[in-house]
Amino acid sequence: MKKLFLLLAFSQSMVLGQTPIPLNDLSAFISKSSNWKIVSDVNVDIDKKNTVNSVAGTGVLLCEHEQGKYGLDYDLFSKLEHGDLDIEFDFMMAKGSNSGLYLQGRYEIQLNDSWGANVPKYYDCGGIYERWNDSKPDGQKGYEGYAPRFNAYKAPGLWQNIKISFQAPRFDANGKKIANAKILSIKLNNVLLHENVELSGVTRGSISQEETKSGPLRIQGDHGSVAFKNIVVNQYDKTAGKVSNLSYKVY
Repeated sequence: MKKLFLLLAFSQSMVLGQTPIPLNDLSAFISKSSNWKIVSDVNVDIDKKNTVNSVAGTGVLLCEHEQGKYGLDYDLFSKLEHGDLDIEFDFMMAKGSNSGLYLQGRYEIQLNDSWGANVPKYYDCGGIYERWNDSKPDGQKGYEGYAPRFNAYKAPGLWQNIKISFQAPRFDANGKKIANAKILSIKLNNVLLHENVELSGVTRGSISQEETKSGPLRIQGDHGSVAFKNIVVNQYDKTAGKVSNLSYKVY
């Protein structure tokens, strides 16, 4: 019996690795308000709306915000800019709280206290938030929101886990968009909520109506209190590896 053995020589290889976002301080982020801080632990009062208690230390990113005060300045932006991205993190919502993760600052994945929602909507936890057009008639301004397949959200005060795989929009050499952004998958508490959802444009509340190759992560901080930990990203923005000087022998 003859066997074929290939001896491969690669000039360049690309190693994809997960990168934790450090939560020793706020140096990985840009913040214009004092509602964000680093603590070591949190717990919520499930009998009181939007109430959270924290313990001094490091390792947990906490937004402690009074509901009813709105504005972009309360949001948190990463210094990291991303295109294609996988991101995973744990989060805890206060009772009745609401937040969201904006990929590239433009496409919102909803974080919400959705405990007890029998038929989840686009604004429930893990939903892809709707787009918005003020020129449309009342009742039609919001469109293309995508509800999660299931309500996989646990009760407020419990740590939840979410995994998001995002593909950035594509542009030609002249800067014209040639492919829409996509949510490749979202898993909440290991339950698959979305797969291969194409986004025709930015969602409501985007930092800009213009789409780009890259942008920051943005965490909504003006709708209530929420905590995060174990934030890990995997970027796919590096040039792919190439094979050259390939040699082999046949035995």
